[in-house]
Amino acid sequence: MKKQREIFGLPLLFWGLWLALLILWMGRFVISFMSMYLVKDLHVDAGVAGTIVSMYGFGGIFGCLFGGSLSDRFGRQSMIIGGEIGAAVMLVILSFIDDPFVMGVALLVYGAISSIPTPAIAAYIADVVPIRAQKRAYTLQTWAVNFGFAIGPIIANQLVKISYTLMFYAEAVILVVATAMLIVFFHEARRLTARDDRRDNVAGAANVTDDVPAVANVAANDGVASAEPRVSMLANYRRALTDWPFMSMVVLMFGYTIAYFQLTSGLPIALTQLGMGTDQYSVLLTINGGMLCLLQIPSLAVFNRMSNTRVLVLGMLMTAVGYSFQIGATTWHGFAIAAVLWTFGELGTFPIAATTVASLAPADARGTYQGLYNLVWSLSNGAAPLVGGWIIGGFGSRTLWICCTVMFLLVAAGLYATKGARERAVTRNLREADLS
Repeated sequence: MKKQREIFGLPLLFWGLWLALLILWMGRFVISFMSMYLVKDLHVDAGVAGTIVSMYGFGGIFGCLFGGSLSDRFGRQSMIIGGEIGAAVMLVILSFIDDPFVMGVALLVYGAISSIPTPAIAAYIADVVPIRAQKRAYTLQTWAVNFGFAIGPIIANQLVKISYTLMFYAEAVILVVATAMLIVFFHEARRLTARDDRRDNVAGAANVTDDVPAVANVAANDGVASAEPRVSMLANYRRALTDWPFMSMVVLMFGYTIAYFQLTSGLPIALTQLGMGTDQYSVLLTINGGMLCLLQIPSLAVFNRMSNTRVLVLGMLMTAVGYSFQIGATTWHGFAIAAVLWTFGELGTFPIAATTVASLAPADARGTYQGLYNLVWSLSNGAAPLVGGWIIGGFGSRTLWICCTVMFLLVAAGLYATKGARERAVTRNLREADLS
């Protein structure tokens, strides 16, 4: 049985994607600063700005809904590369727009295109990483995202001091560079996989080792070996939508994300109303990303000794504590303390939720499952600015933070109540993976 070459217990096929993700997320800063750009540069009302920014999230609905299922049918690599290049083009177009209505339409398109790679990336990781190592893989993926999220605001804050337009061009360049790296990596991955398959055929090997149960699946999906999808896209959707353990997770995570995404929609507006600007806001984001970078990997040792549900519930409760601190915050230092607290909550929430979804998904429907799960994030990206802007405009930011705190508590209770069905489904998939 052939053993894939590994670094720190994960295959090389994972690390190439991880490096590109690290660079990609260092350039993901336009949307975080979009509401400030609209209010300060285009002189748009705060409520209208929230509506415009929400178009990005609503566009992501289409990208996630179809990006995952298309990656099941046509391959992960084509969806990832096409989506990133298309997003770079849309960023350049956005830089020339100064009409709020046109900006909203363009953000809708940008959101759709830029979200196509998201479920394909998550499914690709599940394809190439053994199921028992996926918690580590998704934690490292989250670390890459958080490191980029910590560095990105620093870059963007310097750019906007010169011109807000520069941040559009800078993110577009970063996307193109990272995508070029991905093209090279995927080409080498296909070549190495094809070479290994030929070697196995010569040796008479009938199967690949349990470490890469789906590497051949990735290869097949992307042209190394020809393979038709085993089920139709419609069948995959039907399968996912009737999967109770999975769909309960999706609904609960929607409640979580719509509250959590006030970080990039409600929080900058609240800070602006208190007389603070991009300097203070960017430092809060850097605190969040920096803490996650320092603690994400060490915390994995703790998470490995706990069930996924326990990590998620504790993360929700800690996030609730952090957001409750923002209820009475009137200074930057108050928000900084809150940021430290809800960052502790985020440590396990994102990677463990992604690991759980990957464990719930059948091998031939991973893209569809990841697409529906990431649909939650796009819906929240769209709804959060609307909800946050409406609540702040009508009732004030304190009411917004109260509502968010209550939501986190409800989600924690829901995750605990549904843990039995979810954990039975994960155990069944683990058993099937061991047998295969």
